[in-house]
Amino acid sequence: MNKTLPMMVLISSPRMRSGEAGDLEEMFDLGLERLHLRKPDHLAKDISKILDKLPEKYLNKIVLHRVPELLEKYPLAGYHHMSKEKLREVSGSCSRSFHKVSNLRESKEKLDYSFFGPVYHSISKQGYGPKVSIESVREYFSSGNRSPVFALGGIRRNKVKNLLEIGFSGVALLGAVWGRKDPIHALEGFMKVRDSILVDHKARMEKPSKKKIREMPPSLASLSK
Repeated sequence: MNKTLPMMVLISSPRMRSGEAGDLEEMFDLGLERLHLRKPDHLAKDISKILDKLPEKYLNKIVLHRVPELLEKYPLAGYHHMSKEKLREVSGSCSRSFHKVSNLRESKEKLDYSFFGPVYHSISKQGYGPKVSIESVREYFSSGNRSPVFALGGIRRNKVKNLLEIGFSGVALLGAVWGRKDPIHALEGFMKVRDSILVDHKARMEKPSKKKIREMPPSLASLSK
């Protein structure tokens, strides 16, 4: 995977949606850098129908969940493992979901990045809330662990900057986009937040200062090079 990580990753709706491929294409056109294609209740042949409708230039921005066999058929970005799924050798990025800080800390796997959550109460899953406090997560990052981790669960636009400051490399979006009447417009709102954070960070990096700037998550660190 490219060492420059996107700040925002979009996870697909778990359900098949009418006109989904067209919506995803428009999202890529808007600047979506990485999509995690996750359809837990659907077969590989169903997911292929979405991939077949997308322009080939966007396939290398898509990470698969649950159907690794499709990696041999399409030039995709990588594969994402469920929390207890055996690690596979795949071309492209290799990632996994974690739900406990202890599991995140103890993992010895060579992952390009991880998802951790829920960090807040889930928007897409009723009654699904955080299992650990934000302070526990902050302690994990402050202990020197710098492998890229994306925050998942209950992500809203006004939370993104704070999560980056805690130490997350970025955020993984789901309910805040697909739970809206207009998902494309919802994603566009997040992208404006992303762009604003990146512009602000770049301006601060270029401004002479005697103060030491804290170590940055990978999504921002690439801008200073």
